[in-house]
Amino acid sequence: MSPLRNLSRLFLALAIPAAACGEGTGPVPSSVAEIGIDSAAGPLIRTVTVRLSEAAPVEVTYGATDGSTPVLTIAADSAAIEHRVILPRLRAAREYRVEARVSRPGERALTRNFRTGALPPSLAPIRLFTTGQPSLPVALIEVVGGTQFTGLLIVEDGEIAGYIEVAGALFGSTRRANGDLVLLHPADGLLVTRLDGTLIHRLPQSGPGTAYGRIHHDVTATPTNTVLFIANETQVVGTETVVGEALWDWNPEAGTVVRRWSAFDHLAWPADAGERSVAGNWLHGNGISFGPRGNVVMSLRNADRIISIAPDFSRLEWKLGGTTSTLALADADRFFGQHYVTEPALGRLLVYDNGFDRPGGAYTRAIEYAIDTQAGTATRVWQYRASPDIYSSLVGSARRLPNGNTTVLFGMLGGQSGSSGPLSAVEVTPAGAVVWRMTVSPQLTRLYRVTPVASLLGEQPGSFAGR
Repeated sequence: MSPLRNLSRLFLALAIPAAACGEGTGPVPSSVAEIGIDSAAGPLIRTVTVRLSEAAPVEVTYGATDGSTPVLTIAADSAAIEHRVILPRLRAAREYRVEARVSRPGERALTRNFRTGALPPSLAPIRLFTTGQPSLPVALIEVVGGTQFTGLLIVEDGEIAGYIEVAGALFGSTRRANGDLVLLHPADGLLVTRLDGTLIHRLPQSGPGTAYGRIHHDVTATPTNTVLFIANETQVVGTETVVGEALWDWNPEAGTVVRRWSAFDHLAWPADAGERSVAGNWLHGNGISFGPRGNVVMSLRNADRIISIAPDFSRLEWKLGGTTSTLALADADRFFGQHYVTEPALGRLLVYDNGFDRPGGAYTRAIEYAIDTQAGTATRVWQYRASPDIYSSLVGSARRLPNGNTTVLFGMLGGQSGSSGPLSAVEVTPAGAVVWRMTVSPQLTRLYRVTPVASLLGEQPGSFAGR
């Protein structure tokens, strides 16, 4: 059974005559013949079908009639008689105005109103408390634990502005170039979906006949729009059966899984083990991302180690952390039980350091290193620690934004696995000033990651005709 729980399949088709908005004493001709609005995907998603009298690109603009939401415009650039446009970032229980017009001078727009539904019972009790203003308007929140909801939340202005519910848990997600989402589900594998919840492709979880092992903990879109994911790999080393990690590259359109990287080819058991390593869970890979050169940086939690894999998968470029580190690191700058890693700029490494089993006290931080492979060093150049300290024993993320700020998620509810709480996210400047903060009500107990974005489907700030 698919883990995507779409709500009841209500269809609302609103066909309107070819009348236009604008000033004047009578109707102004428009190339837009009619509009249909489909509400079947749930309360916070609408699909608009725009039918034209002749093939042309269109622009669809929408916003709440009471001014409580941004006015957004989506452009459908292809010349077609009919355009289907998904409207993202809708809020619950609002009256919306939508207008469509052909993208050329002198064209008038057609308008129609629709109303969004109420949040479902699994989401209605959730409260998001925010202060300040984030640099990017939308946050994608991966919910791995909650009293009623698990899945992907889309949040804007402290309100839920979309969601995809996933039964059980969500252990990672990524966005492809066309805006489609890839969700990592522990039981169902990788699910490629549209924002309206439509399932497009699926890579099943490991089983008889699959070359890859159990898919877990992270997935990321590649520069060529394929999908890279972590999977367990099991080999016999001496007398022990060891569960390590592999990376696989999946092409959803072709249905093929290609280009494998194996930890067994580049790391040694037990020499590259850590204090939490056991044969049944040697490395516990929990984060992958692409660096500026096409290299892959990978977090190996059980070994307290991060590695950089060459773009062609042929070798390890360096190892940071643990007893076999190839880069020197001061004791005060060590990371423990980390959960996320990126290379935001050439030679810079940003790590979400959970501080699990940290000697001398438990606290969680985001820490950035300058990597010098010639000198063989990793030097701390920046960090953010909350004041007072927050300890999040598991999950969490640190993401660098285009303006140089960093969004840090402390993803554990207080009291869970020794975590202090609060479950919160902050955006901080390079100087450490908090410019935005979000805390959540206890209906959400464990958040995997937060990803700030400027848009979901290319929507941009817009305005209605005549305004």
